[in-house]
Amino acid sequence: MKTKIFTLTFFVFYIICFGQTNDKSQREKFEYLEVGLCDFVVANVDGKAKEEIYNKTLNWIKETYKNPDIVLKMKIENEKLRIDGVANNLLKIDKSSFNLDYIIEISFKDNKYKFELVSLLYGGTGDYKNVPNFKTDKKMLKHFGTTAVYIENYFNNLNQSLKDYILGKTEEKW
Repeated sequence: MKTKIFTLTFFVFYIICFGQTNDKSQREKFEYLEVGLCDFVVANVDGKAKEEIYNKTLNWIKETYKNPDIVLKMKIENEKLRIDGVANNLLKIDKSSFNLDYIIEISFKDNKYKFELVSLLYGGTGDYKNVPNFKTDKKMLKHFGTTAVYIENYFNNLNQSLKDYILGKTEEKW
């Protein structure tokens, strides 16, 4: 009987302490975790139907990218868009800077969209999305410095730009 009570108590304690994980679907910012950069963020855009979010995202791509027809790689109407872009000088190694190629997939639902970083590559080989302990490993910090922070900021700013555009918070300059 004591074993059953102990087991039950341990099980309840385990659920309370370790059962509360970071729910990825609630993540609002990109950040490097122990296993690498989180895969996606979900942005709430209350009062917007998925068709409107999709159309505004298409317009945002046209206004944000120099060659929108080249970067837009996939369109599934009112469901999903895929962007293949380049982030200039985002990878810093010692005193040199390099471009990173990225693929973003944006999916749509009423009142929200998912902004997913599918890949983040240098020269088609080095995957900088799945680097463990990129922000904390002393060897990484020695060579890459604050690259992890630059990458987080780049994709958070890109996502915020899209969200502001959808919500109509962008300023028209004449």
